[in-house]
Formats: sequence, structure tokens, C-alpha cells
Amino acid sequence: MKKIFILGIILLFCLCTQNEETQIEPKDVVDLLPLDGEISGWSRSSATEIAENESQLLSLINGEGQVYIDNGFVKCAFQTYSGDISGPVDLRLRIWDMGDTTNAKAIYDELESGSEIPWTNNNAGVEARYELKAGIVVDYYELEFWEDKFFVWMQIDADTQAGLDVAQLFALNISTAISDTTQSE
Repeated sequence: MKKIFILGIILLFCLCTQNEETQIEPKDVVDLLPLDGEISGWSRSSATEIAENESQLLSLINGEGQVYIDNGFVKCAFQTYSGDISGPVDLRLRIWDMGDTTNAKAIYDELESGSEIPWTNNNAGVEARYELKAGIVVDYYELEFWEDKFFVWMQIDADTQAGLDVAQLFALNISTAISDTTQSE
């Protein structure tokens, strides 16, 4: 009887340990940044900037940071990538951990200007949008989406369909990484 009890305990322990190993933990914002070459032809061209508290965030983006703080900011990571689209192009990426889906949706809604175009066909995230903006030197696309507890923003210094396609490829890559890491088996 004692042996059966001990075997039962061991079996239960093994099953519990195995279950813990198969669960996937949600990733950190830094883990969601694409690696060099993960998007073909694109590599990191700056150091990763990270903010994990209000003062770090405000030193990174000054007055722009308060809206994120007001909506539950937890952590963010910024990265610039360089690639080629008929010449050298930069893409600036910011990924925000907003703590939960309510906050991620809230920041997405709050940052809406009304002039964006909804990205609704095979889009990244729960909701996504993009906008062509006039820059001082070059026009550029901005793309935003939210998924799970994350809000993602990027800007690509290209005003062509090819530029938008690259931004959308980055967005889909990040969206897949988010959904792959927030689901448990």
C-alpha cells in the first residue's frame, strides 16, 4: 500500500513538472524585437533602448510619455533597423507592454488621430492601422497595432507601397511572436 502511495506521489510530481515545462510564458517586450536578418535584409542599426519605469520612459520620450503612463505603461523597448528599398531606409520600432489588454486597447484608441487607414485584411494584432505622413526630409508611413497586452508602433522612412509592405511584414512577425508566446498548451 505504501509503495502505491509513493508511486502515486512520484507520478503526480512528474505530471505537474511536465505541465510546467510545456506552458509558454508571455514574452518580454525585448524578446519581441526582431533579430538581425529575421526580416530578410533588415538589421538593427542602433542600441536597444528600454524603459521599465516612469522616469526612464520620460527621459526616452519626454512629454510624449505621459499618455502611456496614464494608460498603465509597464515596460517598452525601442529599436531602429536599417534595410534597403531602392536605397537605404530606416525603420523605428517601439513595443509597449501595457500590462493588460484593456490598457493596450485604450492606448491604441487614445492615440488615434482619425486620419489613419484601418488595416483589416490579414492584419497584425486585434486592430491595426497605418498612415502616410509628410516629413521634413522624406514622407513616411506609421503603422500601429495592439494585441494581448502589447501596443506596437513603427515608422518607416519610405512613402512607397514597398515601404508599407516592409512595415506590415515587421508587424505580422511581431504579432505572430506575441500570439505564439501568450498561448498555453
